[in-house]
Amino acid sequence: MKILVVSDSHQHLEKLIDIFEKENPDIVISAGDNSSDVIDLSNIKEKADYYIVRGNCDYFDFKTDDIEEFNIAGKKIFLTHGHLYDVKSGYEKIKNEALKKQADIVIFGHTHIPYLNNETPVLFNPGAAKDGNYGTIDISGDEIKFYHKKL
Repeated sequence: MKILVVSDSHQHLEKLIDIFEKENPDIVISAGDNSSDVIDLSNIKEKADYYIVRGNCDYFDFKTDDIEEFNIAGKKIFLTHGHLYDVKSGYEKIKNEALKKQADIVIFGHTHIPYLNNETPVLFNPGAAKDGNYGTIDISGDEIKFYHKKL
């Protein structure tokens, strides 16, 4: 199973389309800042499942939540943009929240900087899609691999 992870597209829908077409994912996870871009992508590329949260720049998105929690392949995923946990100042707050939620994986954005910490819980930031940065997660059986990529 291939999961595409994006964040911070900031009105660059065309880059999201290019990334989707390059990766052809089963699932798309978006950590916000222009949630509307990924909502539009979901209407263009309907074959994937989508998990989307809003970020601090999603002023007019009243339908998307700030936090999502869901399970994929037996792993609990905590999805948030990151601004509510002050990730630009460090990762302790978001890590502690993930531990409280008993999450296996935390996906976030906000900093625009790709980041991966493979400790439990795994912290994964794909970087800013507006800059061509994104991530993938490949799941094969019990094996999960995280990758940072660039268009």
